[in-house]
Amino acid sequence: MSLFQELRRRNVFKVGIAYAVSTWVLLQLTDVAAEILELPAWTPKLILLLLVVGFVPALIIAWAFELTPEGIKLEREVDRSRSITGRTGRKLDYAIMILLGLSLAYFIWESRYKNEIEPLSQPAATVGGVAEEPPEPVREATAEPSQTRRNAIAVLPFANRSDQASDQYFTDGVHDDLLTQLSRVDAFSVISRTSVMEYRDTAKNLREIADELDVAHIMEGAVQRAGNRVRINVQLIDADTDEHLWAEIYDRELTTENLFDIQSEIAVAIAGALEATLTEQDVANVGHAPTDNVAAYDLYLQARQFTIGESKLGNQQALDMYEEALRLDPGFKLALVGMADAHITTYWHYGGDTAARDQAWAVIERARAMDPDFPELAMIEGAYWYWGHLDYERALYHLDKALAKIPGNPRAWMMHGWASRRAGLWDQAIDSMEEALRLDPRVTFNWVEYGQTLGYLHRYEAEGQALRKAQALDPTSFWVKAQEADLALTSRGDLDTALRVTTGVQHSGEPNSITAFVTPRLMAGRFDEALEAVTNMPDALEIQRSRIQLREEWLALIHFLAGRPEDARAAADAGWFRLQSLRERLGDDYRILQAEANLAVFREESPAQLRARIDQFVARRPPDAVEEILFDLEVARLFGLAGMAADTVAFLSPRLAAPSYVTARYLDLDPAFDAIRDDVAFASLLERHR
Repeated sequence: MSLFQELRRRNVFKVGIAYAVSTWVLLQLTDVAAEILELPAWTPKLILLLLVVGFVPALIIAWAFELTPEGIKLEREVDRSRSITGRTGRKLDYAIMILLGLSLAYFIWESRYKNEIEPLSQPAATVGGVAEEPPEPVREATAEPSQTRRNAIAVLPFANRSDQASDQYFTDGVHDDLLTQLSRVDAFSVISRTSVMEYRDTAKNLREIADELDVAHIMEGAVQRAGNRVRINVQLIDADTDEHLWAEIYDRELTTENLFDIQSEIAVAIAGALEATLTEQDVANVGHAPTDNVAAYDLYLQARQFTIGESKLGNQQALDMYEEALRLDPGFKLALVGMADAHITTYWHYGGDTAARDQAWAVIERARAMDPDFPELAMIEGAYWYWGHLDYERALYHLDKALAKIPGNPRAWMMHGWASRRAGLWDQAIDSMEEALRLDPRVTFNWVEYGQTLGYLHRYEAEGQALRKAQALDPTSFWVKAQEADLALTSRGDLDTALRVTTGVQHSGEPNSITAFVTPRLMAGRFDEALEAVTNMPDALEIQRSRIQLREEWLALIHFLAGRPEDARAAADAGWFRLQSLRERLGDDYRILQAEANLAVFREESPAQLRARIDQFVARRPPDAVEEILFDLEVARLFGLAGMAADTVAFLSPRLAAPSYVTARYLDLDPAFDAIRDDVAFASLLERHR
């Protein structure tokens, strides 16, 4: 008998075919299981390797052994006349057909039905109940990866390989600087630090990360600092194929020049791997060291870590470090920019102390004297005019200058979107925010702000999609809950949803937390809950950068709506007294004029007096499209509370169309208008817009 016939008799060929088909089926099951269980990317490769290694032993076993009724025996020990290899072969035939059937079924499911079934695994929309169908992506997907995605990179947080765990700030600083420098290059797009930091020590595989960040390439790296040496090793990976496109180890003396030379070399290597072209200016921008003093640079890196949370204490600690860094190197421009940033952030977020604003400007002038064209300085100047003076025209001028040189900076794009929105440039605001979200897609607050902007334009379906993005990132966020309640009230008059999602938000300590909690409860007549929240509100929430709303103002409104006018008058009088003491400190501030108008209605001033106060406030408020939208509702509510139906209708008529915060559905619920609901003109106005 020939060798071929003997192999066939012993079922070696059938064992090989069965082994190959079962291997393919097992690999498909592994791929599905790995995705569900979030197994490491190397798991399927390891299983494939084991199966390939086992192929030859399987053939050897099929040749050397035979299955008999008495069990497995060596082939030479089996009497040929009693051999059952024929029956075994038929069983193998059945097994091969079953495995091939499973393979065919999986192939049909994957090619035809998988894309239809997978979206159903997502929960139905719950944000404000906007839609019952699974959410559509805010950005339309395309069949082929766009050029933007092909040239998009996510640089994952670097591992700290230093002996000292406290060197983590240095590792994070080098990582952050690399992102900043790469963002200056037009040839590729780099995802921002805030969006990649959540993947430190993640169990997700590279393909999952790439899909979440909408990038085609992932960079991993590590930093080791020892004495006066630094070692940085990095590798660039194609996330779709898991192929290593490039890797390098940089072992240098620890100098700032070497650190930034490494960043320049990395940029050139990435461009080569992506077949992109760098201009001479790109290389020059990336390779420039901001200081030659290692100690100053080290302090600068530490200071930046303290500013990440934008806390008042963190900014103060950062300011001390920036100051020391500048003592070591008075020409360190980035440290000056960091100082100005800390000052103006403190001014905007913590009460509007003009001393902080003045300090920011003094530092900006120092930096301008060194280099007026410094792109990071232009960005902070934009923030200064925006946050410091509500001068959106100047802010946009400086932000445009910054973006011309650092087009990959998501913070500059988001700031540009905010300033554009407040300047009433709504389309430009949407475009800028979308670019910021492309570069930094994992920031909950930015998705909320984008959704809020869409809401002002009455694009409620798109707002709901944006909020679902935010909710997926952080379902516990106060900002998500507050905006979800706004969407429910303005778009559908859905009070139940607004009450549900704002439960407990009064304890968050955020500037708008009391408004978010109290507003739907006043609409529902749950005055005791509102009263308790206002009574316990932190004093720090009373004076904000854009408005002053004392506790007494809230108390007066609650008592008035609850049918206790005498208590409302007493609270209003107490608030009026406090405002006069604030006037001595803040001067004739437009915020005080607004607060006085809000209290005047409960102090039973005449309609003429109330109109005069409102006119005075409207004339003094700074131009601001967003605040005007919010103030318009408040002015209408004052007229409604005073029972001035004609004034209410005249004021609301041009303000129910987008952009606005006022909608007929919202007005249906607001008890501030209960006194004029029987007015024919008011009822007709709501009916037309409902």
